[in-house]
Amino acid sequence: MEPTKAGYAGSLDENWKAYAPYVRACPLAGPGTVPAKVWLLTIFAQRYQGDHSAKDTWPDFPHPMLIAADGHCLARLPELFPFDPPRTLDLQFGDVTDGVPQVIRVHVSNPAVGGDYDLPALRWNAATHAYVAQNDTDIYKKADLSCKR
Repeated sequence: MEPTKAGYAGSLDENWKAYAPYVRACPLAGPGTVPAKVWLLTIFAQRYQGDHSAKDTWPDFPHPMLIAADGHCLARLPELFPFDPPRTLDLQFGDVTDGVPQVIRVHVSNPAVGGDYDLPALRWNAATHAYVAQNDTDIYKKADLSCKR
């Protein structure tokens, strides 16, 4: 599915174009009829790997981004979504105002010894038109979720 088919009309950066058939733009919409204004742009890495030789190395995929309709980055996730083997990410959002989730949380299910954990919570900042991580965690710093890397 091309991103435009999910309601996202922005273009892809150069580092995403090689994975275009595997890119998904998932709208984050709340209940009601207000259209989504935020999308999760991600690469379905397992599908990519399934279509390529087992001899290929795991590519350095671009990290998922929360984006506006025009492609403007609002935040990044430091792990692949929905799977970053062996981890599985579960995204939850709530308090949607005018099509924009005010808070986004990501829980990571991790079967490894370290166990499950949460990414820093993201809160919408209307003044900067971006999501801002609310806290550091044992694994990630607030800056790890920023678009400015």
